[in-house]
Amino acid sequence: MNETAAKFCEFDKFLAHYAPLTPYGLAEKARGNFYSSAKELEALYDLTDDFAAFAKNKSRADKLAWHLKNVPALPADGPASGPAGLFLVHRFLSNFKSAAGLLPAPLARKLGFRWTCAELLSILDKGAQSGAFHIADAFSPALAKVRSAIAAADRHLAGLRAERLAEIRKCSGLDFGGLDFLVIAEDRARPLCESGRVFTEPYDAGRVVAKPIMTAAWLELSGERERLRAEEGRAEALACAELWAAVAGARAELEACEKAVELCDRAFARARMARELSLSRPELKPAGAPITVKGARFLPLERTLAGYGLKYTPLGFTFARRLSVIHGSNMGGKTVVLKTVTLLQLAAQSGFFVPAKKHSAPVFGSIAAVWGDPDDKAEGLSAFGLEMEAFNRAWAASGAPLLLVMDEFARTTNAAEASALIAGVLAEAASNRNVHLMLATHFRSRLPREAAALRMLGFDAASFRKHYRGKTAAGLREKLRTINRFMRYGLAADRGSAGPADALSIASILGVPARVIEAAERYMEEQNAGD
Repeated sequence: MNETAAKFCEFDKFLAHYAPLTPYGLAEKARGNFYSSAKELEALYDLTDDFAAFAKNKSRADKLAWHLKNVPALPADGPASGPAGLFLVHRFLSNFKSAAGLLPAPLARKLGFRWTCAELLSILDKGAQSGAFHIADAFSPALAKVRSAIAAADRHLAGLRAERLAEIRKCSGLDFGGLDFLVIAEDRARPLCESGRVFTEPYDAGRVVAKPIMTAAWLELSGERERLRAEEGRAEALACAELWAAVAGARAELEACEKAVELCDRAFARARMARELSLSRPELKPAGAPITVKGARFLPLERTLAGYGLKYTPLGFTFARRLSVIHGSNMGGKTVVLKTVTLLQLAAQSGFFVPAKKHSAPVFGSIAAVWGDPDDKAEGLSAFGLEMEAFNRAWAASGAPLLLVMDEFARTTNAAEASALIAGVLAEAASNRNVHLMLATHFRSRLPREAAALRMLGFDAASFRKHYRGKTAAGLREKLRTINRFMRYGLAADRGSAGPADALSIASILGVPARVIEAAERYMEEQNAGD
């Protein structure tokens, strides 16, 4: 169910800052690992702390980053990848060795970053040349011998060719030099063809392509060279197979290196991300402990508000009970509270530090969100049906510790039935100690003793009236700025005193006609009088 939570809290925008450098780290990012073991998470947090300390030496950190960027994935098809695959193995080992030399010994031990492939790298180094790799003579005496014979044949062929071209030049005046052919007049070519030293092919009207005819000795030696080249291919294939056998013999060591590279890359990337976003280490608590946040930031909204030049209010609160029901007006921050807590918990259980000065929480088996996802579609279901189906999917995970976040549940039905459904959900959650529920709603329901009633502090209407005396802002940006200035985005215990007037104040700021607002206020007064 973590996918619904990730979408609800826009986790992809958080992950966009996570930048592993190796194919192994990038594959882990794509998998999106979620951990429900506090021991595993603490080990990951320790490594992030270790790399934060390591990165203080910028020179070493930059060098490590360079080597990690140059670590390739080892070829999955092994020998079938031939010399190109051996090049990747050599490049992997060269960069691994350099990276291992940069890491402090205690950190290298934690990562399993042990240099155990010195012998294999020494063998492959024989074929390394200027950043490339080839099957070198040093790998095989037979290969060296046949390549020496090819080189001798090439020298002899060059000599025979030079002699033949000199003879043609002396007899005909044609100077091929280093060219394979010449374009000459057709009438000049006839006597040359008759001499047996040149043959021609048509080129265009009046001209032909003239090519030298080599001697029998040159042709015989050329055939011998082709035989030697075939022998060289067989010797290269044999040497390549022997090298791949050496790679296969070090398979266990290479797999250990791959795991160490992935762990190193992940931790290093998490440490860089923590520095970039001012993240802090989560505090993991036993099951049933409250969730406490201080200075918590929902990063997507923080950046949006910064673009508007608006102030962002971090969240600070202790959700002391297992069930929390949050009330408040529209635009008052209920959804942001849920998204903030969801983001922090999902980030923490994905092994990341979190955007908060403090985040203290238990570890859950899964996290789910029910929130009226606009992309949630099923044939034949209404909006209400989709909402109930989303709840069913989320509740299916309640056999293990579950953080369930619900935003405006049952919004698609009438107030009476919505309140009844919420009461039912709360009663069921109260009886299931695996469930930690956070629910934001406009509707009022009877709460079990396991639930805390909370409310957003809401719009400061008195201060707004004092400063603006009934005037509203002109443009949307200014309207949002006004709402932001007078909206108090904190949480407090809900004693049942929070009224619905916030909605009318906000509607007024957003430009709803004054006569509509006045009519609404009269209606409320009549309803209250009737009560």
